Amino acid sequence: MATSSSKPMPEPNRATPSPKSVPKPNKTTPSPKPVPKPNMATPSPKPVSKPIMTTSPQKPVLKPKIDHKSLTDLAPPPQKPVTKPQVDFKSFSNVIGGELRKSRNTFSAKNPATKQPLWDVPAANKQDVEQAVRYANVAQKEWAKKTWKERQQICLRFKDVYSNYVDELTDLLTLEIGRPRVWCRREVESCALHASFHAQLPLPGGDGFDAGDREIMVRYTPLGVVAAICPWNAPLVLCFGKLFPAVIAGNSIIIKPSPYTPYATLKMVEIAQQVFPPGVVQVLAGDNSVGASLVEHPNIHKISFTGSIPTGKRILQAAAPTMKRVTLELGGNDACIVLPDVDIDEVAPKVAISAFLSSGQICVSSKRIYIHQSIYTPFLKAMIDFTSQIKVGHPDEEDVIIGPIQNSMQFEKVKELFEDSKRKEYRFAVGSKTVEESMGYYINPTIIDNPPDDSRIVTEEPFGPIVPCQPWRYEKEVIARANNTKTGLGATIWGKDIKRCERIAHEMEAGSVFINSAARPTPLAPFGGMKESGLGSEWGPSGIKAYMNEQVIHNFSGR
Repeated sequence: MATSSSKPMPEPNRATPSPKSVPKPNKTTPSPKPVPKPNMATPSPKPVSKPIMTTSPQKPVLKPKIDHKSLTDLAPPPQKPVTKPQVDFKSFSNVIGGELRKSRNTFSAKNPATKQPLWDVPAANKQDVEQAVRYANVAQKEWAKKTWKERQQICLRFKDVYSNYVDELTDLLTLEIGRPRVWCRREVESCALHASFHAQLPLPGGDGFDAGDREIMVRYTPLGVVAAICPWNAPLVLCFGKLFPAVIAGNSIIIKPSPYTPYATLKMVEIAQQVFPPGVVQVLAGDNSVGASLVEHPNIHKISFTGSIPTGKRILQAAAPTMKRVTLELGGNDACIVLPDVDIDEVAPKVAISAFLSSGQICVSSKRIYIHQSIYTPFLKAMIDFTSQIKVGHPDEEDVIIGPIQNSMQFEKVKELFEDSKRKEYRFAVGSKTVEESMGYYINPTIIDNPPDDSRIVTEEPFGPIVPCQPWRYEKEVIARANNTKTGLGATIWGKDIKRCERIAHEMEAGSVFINSAARPTPLAPFGGMKESGLGSEWGPSGIKAYMNEQVIHNFSGR
């Protein structure tokens, strides 16, 4: 999810081992090895027949329906036993051409709950990028020759193999993002839903029609090599949303995890090597220079980025010289509108948790809460009562709801908003005016009562557990205030009058609007933003087209 989301990353510290412990890299870059067939039992591809054009518009080509109902829960465990090769979860490598690669330079991320460094990770360099891109281009040509169904079946096979390592991946994710373990496990298990949904999607296109002087056929083909640059707030789920549509569409993919959260992603891609042919799914850890090299490389054909608005703008500029396809899921300052007819006792806790879950580090968290003036005081009190009971602490502690901010950079940014609100003498309805230093990057959930519309806490995305609440009187007024922002990622509306909720939803300038629920994106529906919150969308039945070229064939034969 995108939820958006990550912020510009400072270059991580690198520790260079002594020459005795690490051999010097070869000066020359070896040519890519031939890409072997996948090490799995895959039926031989059948010859692909040419699509038959429909000569009459009265007989459209029927496409298989997607069973959305069966996808509402995570897919059950595989029926057939799946082998579980040993994976070392305390040693980390990049994956290039199906091989685990170390590097002369390394860096480590910190456990946000303790501020202690975790394991060393190899920092990819320009040579690693060049090798990965060459392998990806070679592998993609063979991968694209497989049928649509064969690629879908391989992705389902990966889902089954991956499911053997849910416990270990949950441990890693908990250590690197600091979220309570139960939520980390849900993110790890999200692989099943993404895989199952994309494995039911029909091949786009294939519809032919008679245009009088010609027959017209629309078809979709792979783009080539995709670079997926992923954020730190939800590293696995937002990676899966790029991985499955990319490879099912016939592309190869190079994943670049955030330097703040590299561990679970590196292991996920290592596990993927048990199923995918070498070079189809690769991963390169490192600082911003690795992402920049991928964006600028002439043999990368698409960039899918989830992160901050400033970084997204730089990516768009850097991709322009090579005319890469670009999908951007960026930040948002999502509005929450509470109508006067809500059940206060029921809705107030849900609105509070929609702002504070994951320490507010979800791209579609509620970040500005507008409460009708007729219920403003009792609703705010109910939010305060609930918020004051939220337990903040180590992710392994019992009953903890909120863990730490994920990294020091974001911790300092959130502290700035606290200090600004304190200087301006805004009313802190709940929470301390000062963020205290502790063993981790902890901040107690905080509500600011009715700050001005032009205050920083209202106009900026905090991406932390601090939220402003403001009263409203007229419907047109609150819609205008909610839309008065350069961003437009998500919004939530709460009320018993469903027609009124839907009318307001139609007026919201946001990519996703949720009625009577906290924001809950799903791979079953497209996800993207309006205005500066992004470019294009991913997920849903149409999202896979973002990873394909559209080709139209005009056939004048016999006319």
